[in-house]
Amino acid sequence: MTTVAGLTPGEHGHAALHLGAMVARSNGDDLAVVVVVPTPWPPNPYRADVEYLAVQEEQARQALARAAEIAGPDLSVRCRLHRARSVSSGLLEVVAEESASSVVLGSASSGLLGRVALGGITERILHSSEVPVTLAPAGFRAAPDARVARVTVAYGRADRDSDLLGTARSVADRVGATLRVACFAVRPQASRGGSVEPGAEDLVVAEWRRAVVAEIADTAGAGLETIVGQGGSWGEAVAGVSWAEGDVLAVGASSSPVSRFFLGSHASKILRHAPVPVTLVPRTVPVPA
Repeated sequence: MTTVAGLTPGEHGHAALHLGAMVARSNGDDLAVVVVVPTPWPPNPYRADVEYLAVQEEQARQALARAAEIAGPDLSVRCRLHRARSVSSGLLEVVAEESASSVVLGSASSGLLGRVALGGITERILHSSEVPVTLAPAGFRAAPDARVARVTVAYGRADRDSDLLGTARSVADRVGATLRVACFAVRPQASRGGSVEPGAEDLVVAEWRRAVVAEIADTAGAGLETIVGQGGSWGEAVAGVSWAEGDVLAVGASSSPVSRFFLGSHASKILRHAPVPVTLVPRTVPVPA
């Protein structure tokens, strides 16, 4: 099998490449490193874009030149310069040609360092990708022998009747990683000045946590580590969970008629504040036998 890491011509850093190597190594996959150069359509009869295309292709070659070195000597690495009408359509073409098991992408250049940010290319791929998508935080780096060490499942109300936990457990077992579940309790700043006593609200959160832990144990079995991140904002709640090198956060995504991966409002907020790579996992509801 193959993991595809998509690089953008001229992008700064090699976050997607570092993460792609870690994912491929963990899965036992080959690594295909791809840079797509968009070609104009219809072609310009006056060839006014020849110089621009030449610059793009040179940037693509530079991006690919150090790929094998960065990925590490233990991986089979294929570097591909692919021409297509758009970057997103070209990446999807390569994913299909490679029969890829997953695709790894970097964050938008407008995002914050150390955080995941969806750009236009990523969002278009999410609409159509038939394989799991893993997103690298801006500036992400990994050691040459890095592997996925722990999978953390972001668990919410939408996951109650889905197969998200079972899917994440299968992935963790396959790559030899530990598994834990994270729930997030956000207490907006405005409520802190309300009439509800802080102690009473803490009791509500504690009761909610007990109910969630019991629900998870009923779904996935007892003994699964469950943690709760709390804060006055989603950023504080996500930061309230301990993170380490080798962590990957699994976030459930639903399908819709217009998007293969559709993120709810809570999932989108968790993704934007995650300090570790995020894998989007299709969330489906098992059909009773």
